[in-house]
Amino acid sequence: MAEDNDVQILKAENKVLTVTKAGCYLFDVVGSSQVAQTSVLPFYSNARQLLPTRIGDFQIVAHGTENNYPDEIRTILDENNLTPEVLNKQAQLLYGQGPALYRVKFDNGRREKYWDEDAAIQAWLDSWDYEDYLLKACIEFRTLNGHFTKFYRNRGARIGGKAVVAKLEHVSGMFSRLEWPDDNNQIRNIIVGDYRQPWKNGLRRYPVFDPESPFASPVAMRYSNLYSFALDLEYSRSPFHGTISWIKLGSSIPKLLTNFNDNSMAIKYHIQVPALYWASMKMKLEEEYVAQNLPFTEKIFEKFKDDTFKTVSLALSGGDKVGKYITTDSLYDEVGNQYVGWKIDPMDQKVKDFIDAQINISNQSLFMITSGLGLHPALSNLSKDGNLPSGSEQLYAFKLYLATGVDIPESIVVKDINMAIRANFPGTDLRLGFYHDIVMTEEKTNPKDRLKNAV
Repeated sequence: MAEDNDVQILKAENKVLTVTKAGCYLFDVVGSSQVAQTSVLPFYSNARQLLPTRIGDFQIVAHGTENNYPDEIRTILDENNLTPEVLNKQAQLLYGQGPALYRVKFDNGRREKYWDEDAAIQAWLDSWDYEDYLLKACIEFRTLNGHFTKFYRNRGARIGGKAVVAKLEHVSGMFSRLEWPDDNNQIRNIIVGDYRQPWKNGLRRYPVFDPESPFASPVAMRYSNLYSFALDLEYSRSPFHGTISWIKLGSSIPKLLTNFNDNSMAIKYHIQVPALYWASMKMKLEEEYVAQNLPFTEKIFEKFKDDTFKTVSLALSGGDKVGKYITTDSLYDEVGNQYVGWKIDPMDQKVKDFIDAQINISNQSLFMITSGLGLHPALSNLSKDGNLPSGSEQLYAFKLYLATGVDIPESIVVKDINMAIRANFPGTDLRLGFYHDIVMTEEKTNPKDRLKNAV
């Protein structure tokens, strides 16, 4: 007999039965610090993650409720025809005419960028594929609002040579996770590996890059991101996180219409078969079995009916059966004094209304996706009414983008590479940025004004 304060806990898989003197309580265990809950976007919708996810010897900040947020985003993009192109367009707009060095000066109270060259810095950039690194960082940032960078120190520093950052490498968010914060609420390391199959090659820990001690570790990493509200020590959400429902809806329309064409090309029919017809068929079938000295049962007759309907169904369905028709026998009903037979009535499915409704939903989803992604319809060549934007509208949208949509994304994408430049070339006031030509409305522009007109 259990005492007043005794509690018995019985477990069976994910079921937990708690027995007390007051009664019994049955619980479903749906998650713990080591077992993630079923993934549902948007993640962390009710509360931020409070406990670490343990994988082997590592405790990480899970990226999504099942630690697979990048995989889910990639799946969503793979199934949508619009979003990848819009994200690519945003990456192209951010990249502009490519990376270049500049310094900031104030001229008559205006903050200006002066584009310049430096042989030593450019030689270091050319020693590794910095353009490929920046392109990947642009795409990753536009997709996940952040990107991971790996810093490599030169090998000569091991034998007393001058320490420099030899190169930078982009690491996909698919394979990078933040380690759980320490007791001082600081993230000290980044864990890298294949999280879908961590047992194959294992996971590796890299210290977070410290700009105050840039050469402290042979290899270090850093996560640069656009802060998402209330996710201080976690990952930024995708810029289209709130538009995911519209993206999924837009992706479902082509599948729905494809299945409709494959399975509903023929008009649906209401088939009426008189009981007299089946009685006559049953009599004929029974006579055939008796003539062959075979036993006849009700099961045989039911199979005959099923086979008959299968034959009719094949004749009436399928888009490849354009000249479809069926024939049936008519029987004379002596009681009713008339011939009776099969009657096939087409049913109005209002196909046109259905198709028009789906197209309207698709057009609305296109508009909502582009607006959710933050790209002006004039720059994406998409509009709600299907008309292409005018040249002046595109020019205005592009100038507005250069004025408001470049600085913050650029600062995050090039932040790591500018940290490396400051570490390798102390004292320099040059930074790396993306060069953009302002499109002039005049037919001709003085070539000497090219640098002056760039942002």
